[in-house]
Amino acid sequence: MQNYYITSLNHQALLAVAEALRNGDSQLLNQLGLGAIDQSVASQLKALSADRIACLPNFKGSLFQLRIDPHTLRLYLGFADSKVTEDDLVNRAIRAGLRQPMLEELKGITRRDFAARRSRMSLPEHSRGRIEVLSEEEELTVLRAWEKLRDIEDPLERLIALHQETDIALDQAYITIKQLQ
Repeated sequence: MQNYYITSLNHQALLAVAEALRNGDSQLLNQLGLGAIDQSVASQLKALSADRIACLPNFKGSLFQLRIDPHTLRLYLGFADSKVTEDDLVNRAIRAGLRQPMLEELKGITRRDFAARRSRMSLPEHSRGRIEVLSEEEELTVLRAWEKLRDIEDPLERLIALHQETDIALDQAYITIKQLQ
């Protein structure tokens, strides 16, 4: 199985080098350690054909040295975790009734992204028109819960927590909270 990965990485490396040479991308060539590549090798790589690439599975060596930078890997994993958490939060807000303009204000979610998320979650299209007004009792419930949750810094997280506590649709709760501010 290891040979498959080496072959696959060799294939990608060859294609990247050939493309960089064809496009004169000296930055990529330098990043790949080929800033001072021999002209005869460069000419062969520029003219790389499918039949030459097809020989890769029979080549037992690796064309490069692969090292993973632990610091950058940690940064990436933190970024990925944050992104997945944020996406989950946005999806939960959509399921809880928050509308696109509200999400755009809070998290920059575009109409296209909002529609795509609703579609992926198999949610029906949002009804257009006015948002139903809460009763006075429901407004008080929202305002009390909002105040109780003031320790949550992220406004979207706070709205989700409010929805979990009150079970009031977030579009209605959002309007009530906006009127307060």
